[in-house]
Amino acid sequence: MQEATVYKVIKDFGSLQLDPLLIVLIVASLLLLALAQSYASARKLRMGPAVLLSLAMLVIGNAIVYFAFDAFFREKYHADYVFEHVAIYSYGFMLMIAFVVGTIWLIRQGRKEDPPVEVDTILDLMVFIIIGSIIGARAIYVLTQAQHYQGVDAPRMLQITEGGLSIHGGIMGAMLAGWAYTAAKKLDFWKITDLIIMAVPLGMFFGRIGCFLNGCCFGYQCADDWPLRFHFPNAADWQEKGMNPELARLYDSGHASFKFWRHPAQLYEAVGALVIFFYLINFRNNKVFKGHMFLMFVWLYSVLRFIVEFYRFGDPDTGRGSSVVLWNSITVAQVASIVLGFVALLLMNDLKRRAQLAKLLADDGETPAESTAAEEEESDEEEEYEEEEEVEVEETDRADTGEVEGEAVEDSTEPPEEPEDDLRNLSD
Repeated sequence: MQEATVYKVIKDFGSLQLDPLLIVLIVASLLLLALAQSYASARKLRMGPAVLLSLAMLVIGNAIVYFAFDAFFREKYHADYVFEHVAIYSYGFMLMIAFVVGTIWLIRQGRKEDPPVEVDTILDLMVFIIIGSIIGARAIYVLTQAQHYQGVDAPRMLQITEGGLSIHGGIMGAMLAGWAYTAAKKLDFWKITDLIIMAVPLGMFFGRIGCFLNGCCFGYQCADDWPLRFHFPNAADWQEKGMNPELARLYDSGHASFKFWRHPAQLYEAVGALVIFFYLINFRNNKVFKGHMFLMFVWLYSVLRFIVEFYRFGDPDTGRGSSVVLWNSITVAQVASIVLGFVALLLMNDLKRRAQLAKLLADDGETPAESTAAEEEESDEEEEYEEEEEVEVEETDRADTGEVEGEAVEDSTEPPEEPEDDLRNLSD
C-alpha cells in the first residue's frame, strides 16, 4: 500500500525544561506590545503617551495572564516542566506562510486602491486579524468539540499545533478584530474588508496544505481505484522506516492513520480556495457596492465547504474527526454553510438592486436622496414665494390706501384760490 509522505514536524529540537508561565508571559508581552503600537499608530499618539500606553498594557495584560495561568494551568504545567520534542510543526509553519504571503499580496494590492492604502495600515491591521482569527477559530472549534476539552484535558484547548481551528470562527474573529481597528483609525470598514477578503482564500490554500501535512481535517475512506487517494502513516509505519519510537509518536498522523485509502479532503479544499482567489481578483472590477467582495467570498466558500464536507471524516459515535455529525446526515459546518451562504446571496441580490437603482437615478441627474431634497427645497421655495406674494399684496393695498387718504387730506386742507381778476376789478 502506497503512503503519503506526511511530515507533521519540520524540525525537532529535542526536550527542554522550561517554565511554561515564562513562555506564556513572553508571548503575551509581544502581543500586547504589538497591540499597543497599533493603537498608538491609529490614534497618532506622540512618543510619551505611546510609551505610557505600552507600559500600562504590559502591566495589566501580564497580570491577567499570570493569575489566569496560575489558576487554571499551574497544577499541570509546573515550573520545572519538561517540554518533550520542542519542534517546528508543519501546520503552524504553513499558517505563518499563509499570513506572510497574504500580507505581501495585500500591500501590493493596497497601492492600487484609490486612494492607496498605506503600508503601515495593512501591517497594523494584520496584527489584529492574526490574533482575532486564531482566537475565533480556536474558540468555535473548542465549543463544537467541548466534550474533548473537559477536566484534565482542559489545557489542551491551547494546543493549536494539534489542529482544531474552525474557518468560520476564524473569519468571525478576523472581522471583529478588523472592525475594532478600522473604528479606532476611522477608516472605511467595508472598503478595507473588500480588500482584505481577497487574501483570505490565498491564505486558506496554504492553511489546508498545513492540514494535509498535519493529518487533520482528513477525508473518508475511498475506493481503491479512486484517482486521488492517500494513506497517512502512523507511529508503527515510521518505526518500520527506522525512526526511534519517541520521534515516531511525534510524527504519527493520529486518527487519519487508519489502514485504508482516504480522500485528501484537505487538498480538495485547498484547490477550491485557490479557484475562489483567482475568481475574486477578476470579480473585483465588477463589484457594485461596498461589501460586495466579502459577500461573494462568503457565498463561494459556503458552496465549496458544503461540497467538501461530503468527503471529510466525522465519526457520529465518538464525535472525533473534522466535525460533529448531526442527524447522521449533515455536519455543523454544512449547517453553517447553508445559513451563511443563503444570507450572503440574499444580501448580494438586495444590495445590488439598490445600487443599480441608485446608479440609474444618478444617471438621470439626481440620486434618490438628492431627489427628495430637491422636492423639499422646491416646496419650501413655493411656500416662501407664496408668503412673499401675500406680503407684497398687503403692502400694495396699504400703499394704495395711504395715497388715497393723503390726496383727500390735501384736497380738504388746501384753501381755495381767489381769482386775481375779480380782486382787481374791486380795487378799481
